[in-house]
Formats: sequence, C-alpha cells, structure tokens
Amino acid sequence: MDRVDAVVIGGGMAGLIAAWQFTRAGLRPVLLESRGYTGGLVAGSTIAGVSYDIGAEGWAVRIPDTEALAGELGLTVEYPRAAPSWVWFDDGPFAMPVRAILGIPADLGAPDVLTALGVEGARRAAELDSRPVPETLPADLGSLVEQRMGSQVLGRLVAPIAGGIHAADPHLLATEVVSPGLTDAVRRAGSLAGAVALLKGDGPVKPVVASVSGGMFLMPQTLAAQILDAGGRILTRTGARGLSRGGEGWIVNAASTHRGVDPALPPEPDGDPLDLTAPRVVVACSAVTARPLLGQVIDVDGPELTPGAPIAHVNLAIRAPGLDDSPRGNGMLVASGSTGVQAKALTHLSAKWPSLTASCPTGLHLLRISYGRGGQQAQELSVEQAVADAAALTGVSLRADQVVDSQIIHWTGALAPTTPETRSWVQGLHSRIADQQGLGLTGAWASGSGIAALVPHARRTAERLV
Repeated sequence: MDRVDAVVIGGGMAGLIAAWQFTRAGLRPVLLESRGYTGGLVAGSTIAGVSYDIGAEGWAVRIPDTEALAGELGLTVEYPRAAPSWVWFDDGPFAMPVRAILGIPADLGAPDVLTALGVEGARRAAELDSRPVPETLPADLGSLVEQRMGSQVLGRLVAPIAGGIHAADPHLLATEVVSPGLTDAVRRAGSLAGAVALLKGDGPVKPVVASVSGGMFLMPQTLAAQILDAGGRILTRTGARGLSRGGEGWIVNAASTHRGVDPALPPEPDGDPLDLTAPRVVVACSAVTARPLLGQVIDVDGPELTPGAPIAHVNLAIRAPGLDDSPRGNGMLVASGSTGVQAKALTHLSAKWPSLTASCPTGLHLLRISYGRGGQQAQELSVEQAVADAAALTGVSLRADQVVDSQIIHWTGALAPTTPETRSWVQGLHSRIADQQGLGLTGAWASGSGIAALVPHARRTAERLV
C-alpha cells in the first residue's frame, strides 16, 4: 500500500485547486481522475487554428477569490467587451436590462425594462414589489421573483437567464446558491428591485464576469503543471471505488478505469488496483461518484438529485461580413418555448473576449450555439441547423458554405441544479464530514453555483486539512 501526504479524488477544477493548495503547504498530493483529462467543464480546443474554450468561459466576479487565484498562478485576467446581452422571443428580440441580477431589474422604470415588459407590465411589477415583505420568503428563485414582481418578469427576464446560465427552471434553483445575499437584501431594502440596487451599488455598471486572457482553459492547465512541479502526482484514467478508515488515516481503494456505456457518466474503476493511505483525503468528484464513496463512511441519505441538462454546443468558425458589427452584442439567450429557433443561446465568442478577438484573423467569427434544457432529451445536432439558428438569432443572412470549421461538443448531465432541498442536504453532509478528521468534501455540487463559489470552497477545504 502506497502511503502519501494527501489524496484528492476528482480532477475537475475543485480537485485541481485542492491539490494545488496542498502543494502550497509543502505537501505532495496524489490526484485521482477517472477520465482521461483534468479540468472538468473547463476545457479548451482549437477551431480554425484558434485556441478557445469549449466549456466554461469565465466566472462571476461577485467574489474576488478566482481573480486572486489567477494572479497567484501568473495568469492575466480579462473582462468581456462592454455590450448588452439580448434575449429572443418569438415576438421579437430585445436587449436585457443592464442593471440587473439574473435578469431581475434594479429599476422597473428604466427604459430597457420598459422595452422588455411594456409600460403596463412594468407598472404591474412595480405595484407587486411595493407590497410589504413577508416574514418568510420563498427559498427558490422562481417563486421569489413571481411573488415580488409577477410572472411576466419571471418569464421574460429571469427564466431566459436561468436557462442559459444554469440550464434550469428558476423554480429549481435555490436563491442563496445562485445569488448569495439576495434574500437578506430584499428584507433590508423592502423590495426585490431595491435589493438588486443595493447589491449592484451606485456608479457605472461593472462587468459581472471575467476570464483568463487567452482562454479559461489555461487555468486548469496551469494548476496541473504547478502541482507536478511541486512533486504532486496526477493519475488520470484512475478512479476511486473505496474509502475507509485505516490505522494511519484513510485508505483509498482505486483502480484504472474504462469508459462506460454512457459517456455522460464517470468511467468505471474496474482495472488494475491501486491502494493509497493518507492522513488527509478530499472528495472532489461529481455527486454521482462522491455519494457512494462517502456512504462507506457517513450517512448520505437524502433527496434524489435533479439531473443536469443535456447541454451541447455547436461551435462555428465562420466568415460573414454581417457579423462584423456584432448585431447582438456578446450574445443572446432564447426564451423557453420559442418556436422560431431550436437553440437556447448564442455567444459571439470572438466579439465577447478581447484576447480571442485578437487571435482571430480579420473577418473570422467564432460563434457558440447552445442547445439543451433541463428535462429535455438530448437532440441530434448539425452544423446546418446551427447556422440556421444563428441566422435567425442575429438577423444576419448566414450560409453553411461560409463555415470555415466547426465542432460539436456535448456536456450531457452537466450543471445539475441545486434545489433548496439539495442545498439543505449538502449542508448536512458538510456537518457530518467536519466530524471526520482528515476528510474534506468540495466540488461544484458541494460548494455552490459556479467557479466563483468553487474556488474559495476548494481552497478552504484543503487548508482545513493541512
């Protein structure tokens, strides 16, 4: 049995950050990843000779920890080009309100809100939001918005954002996970709009997201390189299948893996065995893998987890002069139920990120056309359909013969929504794990929504065990 300083189970962003944090304390961790690569949903590829992100492209800047981590890694942070985001409805597209959180406007009388809702719709929303705040507010985002501002704000402003960013119905999202502090701000401000204004602050609207110059995928690459340079080990195609207490700490039973029948699920560890013992173990893998592992140590009974959406992207490198002026800014979201297009979102990647703009030859545009909503079955995708959807969304005549290169990327089962019930269950897991000396839990499902929440959680988890 191989004795090591620490074992990290899972090589997504959380696992990489935890392992990297161990090296900062002089430890030499072993990171186990059942797939053939590390980084999880943060990954890169090349299209038409240009390196770009095929997964997560940035993080929410509401928490400064990810920018601080980028600086420690020697990476440069960049912000998207200042431009409105749009939303598509079959009755016409419009630019989303600028001063908003998850589509919830800070000022229901702002011109961009009146355009989106109409004068009468905005008046009704303001009237609803002027009512006294009850002692108990709904825990899910959809019910909160519906109660305070009504179904039109929910349907036209919030649902497209929730579907685009979190791939879920707003009623499935715990408010304090997707927007920490919003519920308390409603009570302090006396209204939902006032809460958004309070959290947004005064002055010019600042970018809400950031990325790494050159591509977000550089962050996991750099984390992995620095882990190895510090003496740590990264074992891909190696998955954990057992976790137990040992005489000198924890025993992790692992094995080499093979790809399962369903590529959306983690590979199955059933090959050559590998047993590790360590005084500290961090479980940083997906919930579907972590739950049975932790179940060998603590009580993991809880709700059935809501599956993630069958997300897929058709990425196009296309030459089309009509896109030179970025007619839909950095991109647009599509309202659920729209019949004019099949896509759920479009991102004009080469317009959005300055470093990607600089990397593209003159006249070449990179578009990401996104598909897949919660509760849907995975659909057959094609470049031709993506071109047709992009043409409808941008209002630009586009043809398949203008496409220079393309890639179809599937992230099936990703971004499972954190419901209020799931959030409560995860908090209980953390409490029980805190009683287990040398054991930590982190990961996207265990830390909160997005990279912004994941980074500080993963670092704190490792620091607690040092």
